[in-house]
Amino acid sequence: MGDLPWCGAWGVRRVGAKVIADAWHRELAGRLAELAGHPPVAPGPIEADSSYTSGGHGYYGVSVPERRRLVRAWLQQRRETDASQMLATCDSLIASDVYEEKSLACMILGGHRAARSAVTPTMVFAWLDHLAGWAEVDSLCQNIFTAEQMLGDWPAWRDLIGRLAHDQNINKRRAALVLLTGPVHYSPDARLSALAFETIHALKHERAILITKAVSWLLRSLIDNHAAAVAKYLEREQGRLPAIALRETRVKLLTGTKRGRAPV
Repeated sequence: MGDLPWCGAWGVRRVGAKVIADAWHRELAGRLAELAGHPPVAPGPIEADSSYTSGGHGYYGVSVPERRRLVRAWLQQRRETDASQMLATCDSLIASDVYEEKSLACMILGGHRAARSAVTPTMVFAWLDHLAGWAEVDSLCQNIFTAEQMLGDWPAWRDLIGRLAHDQNINKRRAALVLLTGPVHYSPDARLSALAFETIHALKHERAILITKAVSWLLRSLIDNHAAAVAKYLEREQGRLPAIALRETRVKLLTGTKRGRAPV
């Protein structure tokens, strides 16, 4: 695949870290090619739509379970790797032009506590320049960064989400919503819920599916700790919210599930 890009989102400048990142990136890309049985291919009509799947990037067609097994085995051999080297590899993978390589970086963050804990809002903002579509954005923003991590550096994370919510890049606006889905589900902290409602309010007028589905998701995530506040918000904003968000959130308020039937 030739020399791999180095985006520098984390600001790594040490030559040793860059060499390791490039070598580990090449190793992981090679494993993906082995699993797929071919090098990455150009996106087809569905994949080329930046709202979906690979965000218009090349892809191998390796399944999520296969990627998770790959990352688990790879991390098992590198548990003692320091955060700087692991983040350098994530930086390199996210800057790739191949969907699954980007997703591996996010899985590595999910599985390497030291690296994940060292991630800053500045890094997240820069990484999102390289991600498009729900699959790529959500792989970084869904349940990677916890309520505890955000609240531990609250002014910086709050400012990040505010910047993302008003960015011209629709993928960053989606990220503003998705970043909060896990934290508001697991934590009742009023700072998180207030920011969630503020972010929804800023984006409720948009009708692109990347945004409307994320608005619905965040509203439904808020129900676990703030059901009364969600019900009140729906009543007040029902004529201004996306129809899908209004419908799905009402159903979950009434039944406890998104589609109104008990989970199997």
